[in-house]
Amino acid sequence: MSNNVATVSDRHQVTYDAAFLGKLRRRDPATCTWFIYFFTPILEAKLRYELRDYGAVEDLRNETFYRVLTLVDRDRVRDPEHFGSFVRGVCAKVIQEHRRKSRSAEPLSDDFFEPADNRQPIDDLLVDDELRTLLHNELRNLPAEDSRLIAESYFQQRDRQEMARDRGISVVGLNVRLCRAMKRLRTQVFARI
Repeated sequence: MSNNVATVSDRHQVTYDAAFLGKLRRRDPATCTWFIYFFTPILEAKLRYELRDYGAVEDLRNETFYRVLTLVDRDRVRDPEHFGSFVRGVCAKVIQEHRRKSRSAEPLSDDFFEPADNRQPIDDLLVDDELRTLLHNELRNLPAEDSRLIAESYFQQRDRQEMARDRGISVVGLNVRLCRAMKRLRTQVFARI
């Protein structure tokens, strides 16, 4: 077996082709299990990134799976080798429909206004010279990797692709780590203000 072709039981990589779609259409247990196992974290990450309503993530993920399987059953997948992109495209369509329904279902009253967030954004804090000392002190209280990430990104203004490459992770993984580090820093800074 070559490196770029794997069986469904490997759970890491599979060749998308007409045979794979045929197994999905017949609801082959191993193929369906792999399909759900592989795409669940991908879809959930996309849905959490795109939506504010985290309660809808599971429903929209399941709706995506339902639509993909329905389209597979109707033989509507034109390019089986691009099945991963097809699934993500169906998910994007589900998100778009959810947003449209949410907007039309909840009209805002005429006197509605969103209360202002009185906290200063952490990005502004990094620029503000008065609070720079406070930030440096709080950075020292963070774990070393968190401090290094924030310093490289905001003070040294390093390219995130280079930072990710140096750490052996994807840019998305780096952004997740950076977001978590900033959240910890924000919590510490606002506790002091």
